[in-house]
Amino acid sequence: MGSMHKFVCLNCVTIYIKHFGGEMDTIGKITRVSIFVDYDNFAISYCKKHNIKEDDISIWDNLCELFTAYYQTHFINNTFEVVDHIGTYLCVGLSEYLCKEERVIKQRFQSLDRKKGFIIKYGGRVGSYRDKAGNFKLGKEKGVDAEIICQMLMGAFLDHYDACILMSDDSDYLPVVNRVQGYFGKKVIQAGFKKSKLREHSYAHIPLELANKDLIISDLKQ
Repeated sequence: MGSMHKFVCLNCVTIYIKHFGGEMDTIGKITRVSIFVDYDNFAISYCKKHNIKEDDISIWDNLCELFTAYYQTHFINNTFEVVDHIGTYLCVGLSEYLCKEERVIKQRFQSLDRKKGFIIKYGGRVGSYRDKAGNFKLGKEKGVDAEIICQMLMGAFLDHYDACILMSDDSDYLPVVNRVQGYFGKKVIQAGFKKSKLREHSYAHIPLELANKDLIISDLKQ
């Protein structure tokens, strides 16, 4: 059997095989995909759609695999391209001085940090309170979208990903989506629950309004 040499071109992220006869054949392309999660924006819509409490959200263990499979099935139109999940950046807001409920939230995500491809980032939160019935209500997040925007821009500038999935319906991300796609030539896939300007400006979208509680869309499975 003839000898062969394998190498990876990091700039174009294309794998080649050099055969004994000197011919160079392209046999595969790796598309690197990152996922960015605006936690509050996702959780509020998800809980409202499925009529559940935030504590009952249980999709995190399978999120990366589901979205990677969806990208492979819906956004790749050839037989030689392979999706590689680079990382999932989830950002959640927490107050400077954590109350009991926020400590529970932080513990939940600390168990995910650096596991299953997750990297957890923290923004701020202000105005948490208890209503007249004594139920705790989280205040408004601060700095979460800015943190995600920075991560998206830094990853695009450093060429860490070829495409990214943005889990949010927030129009505040419009400028970074336009820059990442127009200037850096990356693809942004918006994953959200409704039609929006953000969805319109993205390369493509994942319609979470059609997904079940496990984030399975009818044809999501491979």
